[in-house]
Amino acid sequence: MILTPPASPQLASTCLTPEDRLGCVLANRLELISILGVGAYGVVYQAVDIYTNELYAVKALPKHGLDARQQRFQRREIALHYQASQHPNVVSLMRILDSPDCTFVVIEYCPEGDLFSNITEQGRFVGDDQLAKHVFLQILDAVQYCHSIGIYHRDLKPENVLVTDQGHIVKLADFGLATTDKITTDFGCGSIFYMSPGKQGHRAPKVLVLTFFRMPTTINTLPRLLRLSP
Repeated sequence: MILTPPASPQLASTCLTPEDRLGCVLANRLELISILGVGAYGVVYQAVDIYTNELYAVKALPKHGLDARQQRFQRREIALHYQASQHPNVVSLMRILDSPDCTFVVIEYCPEGDLFSNITEQGRFVGDDQLAKHVFLQILDAVQYCHSIGIYHRDLKPENVLVTDQGHIVKLADFGLATTDKITTDFGCGSIFYMSPGKQGHRAPKVLVLTFFRMPTTINTLPRLLRLSP
């Protein structure tokens, strides 16, 4: 049975555009203060609890213009993320807030951003095999947990992994393409840049390591990485 996250009463809202929502206070408690990111499936805001000053991330999933199939996918994303977030290396989903124009998903805020920006902009993990192994094993642990409860993420990439604790802890995020189907008819599901080029004869472990950490080009990198002591 899939767990469902705690919900709250429907919010009255006339905010429609991402920028218009800035300054909105959800459930008389969470104020949307900035835009963290905009994707194909919604907008992610930074929010502050006006009573405790604690920061959260809030994903706004639009309702307008969705057909029945897209609505099912949206509900599936929320339910699967909530179930998977019982693991410490999956971003925690706290609650759901409903408004006429969108569903707000309140999740934990990771101020250090995603793994991609940590690698490409900050140079973190580059040349530090010990740290790379440490966080890579956390990702594997999170994925293994998801698989153990029948959830398949289907969009593993550095942009969907968030970083905390000065790079020492990572958390899997964005379950927009997740499914419980072991066999699916969805073709080309995921992000093209990170899809395994299996027809070219490459091994999946090599692809996974190289795309996550932009490490040197040979398959010898993987044994060297995994031989390192904890």
